[in-house]
Parts: sequence; C-alpha cells; structure tokens
Amino acid sequence: MSFKTHWAASITILAFLGINIAEAATLRPSGAIKGGSIYLSDIFADLRPGQDRILGAAPDPGKSIYIGGTQLIAFADQYGVDWDDQSSSSSLTLTRVGHKVNKSEYEALVKKLFTQQQASGPVTVYADEFPSLIVPENEDDPLKIEHFEWDRDSGKFTAKVMPTQSLTGESYPLKGTIRMAQAVLVYAHPLPSGHILQDSDMVVDQNFSKDIPVGAMNLPEPGQIVGMALVRGVVAGGAVQTTDLRKANLIHHGDPTLISYSVPGIRLTATGRALEDGGSGQYVHVLNLGNHMILTGKVIGTAEVRVDASATAIAPDTDEAKRLGFNAATLNALK
Repeated sequence: MSFKTHWAASITILAFLGINIAEAATLRPSGAIKGGSIYLSDIFADLRPGQDRILGAAPDPGKSIYIGGTQLIAFADQYGVDWDDQSSSSSLTLTRVGHKVNKSEYEALVKKLFTQQQASGPVTVYADEFPSLIVPENEDDPLKIEHFEWDRDSGKFTAKVMPTQSLTGESYPLKGTIRMAQAVLVYAHPLPSGHILQDSDMVVDQNFSKDIPVGAMNLPEPGQIVGMALVRGVVAGGAVQTTDLRKANLIHHGDPTLISYSVPGIRLTATGRALEDGGSGQYVHVLNLGNHMILTGKVIGTAEVRVDASATAIAPDTDEAKRLGFNAATLNALK
C-alpha cells in the first residue's frame, strides 16, 4: 500500500470514529485592527473554535504595532496554536484603522454642542484653529469637547477637544467663530463690476449666518442704493457692502439733458446740456438751451434733471457764472 493510500485510509478511520482533524493555523499577513483590542485571530487564521482571545490593547488609531518572530512563537505556545511553519524570522505589523478629523467635522461638533446649549436659531461655525487628530473609523462619537466658551459680541469661541477613548486624557485647543443668523441684504445673482444696481439684484436673506463684513448693509434698505454702481464683481448670496458701491453717473458733462419743472398740477420741460457729471440724487448745473441760462437741479434719472420752480437762473456772462467756473466761450460751445 502506498503512503498516499495509507494516509487517506487513516483519515477515513479517524473520521469514522468522530475524531476531528483540524488544519494547522496560519500566520496572517500584516493587516488592520478595527477595534480597541488585539485578538489572537488578528495574528493567526484558522484557529480552533473557542480558541480566540484578547491579547492586549490596540495602538491608537492610525498607529501600528510590530510583532517579531520570537513573540509570535511565544503566543502560539502560550495559547496552544498549532502553527506548523513557525519561524523566528517571521513578523507581523498590525495597524489600527482610523481617519484624520477634518475641519468640517470639528465645525459640526461645535455646532451640535452650541445648539444644545444655546437653543437658538440657525448658526454657522468657522473653525480657525484645530488639532490634527486621528480617531477610530466608524465610531459614533469619536471626540468630546470640554471648557467651551463663547463671546456673544465678537462671536469668537474657545474650547478643548480630546478623543473619547483617550487613555492619557490629553486635550487640544479648538478655536473659531460662531455666527448667529440675521436678516442681511445680499446679492440675488452674480454681477460684474460697473453694473448699475436694480431692485431685482438684491434680496433679504432672513437667515444669513456667514461672516458679516464690517461694511455689510445688514439693515435691508435696497431703495437707498438702487442706481448705484458696483466697484467690483460680486457673487450670489454675498452680503451687500458699502465698500462695493459708488454713485453711478446718470448724467455726463456735455450730454443732452431733459430739464423738468414741476409745480402742483403742472410739469414743464426744456432741453439742455449738462455742465457736470452727476449721479442719482445729486445736484448739478445745466444749461437751458432755450434761454441760455444756467440752472441747478437734481438728477432724477438718466439724462433728466429736475429744477425747482423757485430756483434762480444765472446768466452765462455774469460774475457768478465765472465764480462757478463757467465762461461764455465754453457755454457757447455747448449750444
């Protein structure tokens, strides 16, 4: 009988007698630890039922532990692991699974705590200073916050943060800003530099909680800035700032101008020439082309100036006209 036939017959007899022939355990390749403990099964595969057990605490998330051949042999001997190919040259590296906490996770953590403590409306959290921490993967509450303080006037907060499973109890600084929601005038859509603002270009965001610049117009009065020009391009949802705006010239020097006179029940008009540049609501001098007199009026629209009926007209060849910087030759050129 050949050796192969004899071995097969022996296996058949042992199986018939109910004796279990278990395969020898094998050393796992270097890999990952998902929990807070190292198990015998993290090192050896194909253990017997009930043979697995905890060997000790796992390293911190993201950290690794190296197990050399001598220690592997000691584990196998101590726990009765049938490891046939054991060798002192064998080794194993196990790494605790974890992920680096990012900025948005810190902000969400602070927002959750702040909402629980303050019970206020919508807020936005900006983390300015935060630690580089690695926490266990897929853990519900991997971090906890202590010593949280918030200054209502400045919006600044300070706190200490630490891993929930920390063995040392060491905490790290966490700083930033919390913005409460409020009504702020914002741009309804992107607009280019030089655009003349209209009512439809602005809306009031009742729950604006972003960082509000010093020049933001947080009291919604769009009627006061309609007709003004943008000095830079703006984005949709951005707060309207006084530094974004300048008076837009609706009338330019030398342009044909409609001069209107209004009294109760009567409106008279005349043609003229603008003697100055002017924006909406500004007072400028205009030349009435009908009688060649200089008038002062308020810019009320593109190429239109409204003159009060009681306003005094100035003749072009008078000392008063000269004091205003107008001379006959210049005025004649505009006729």
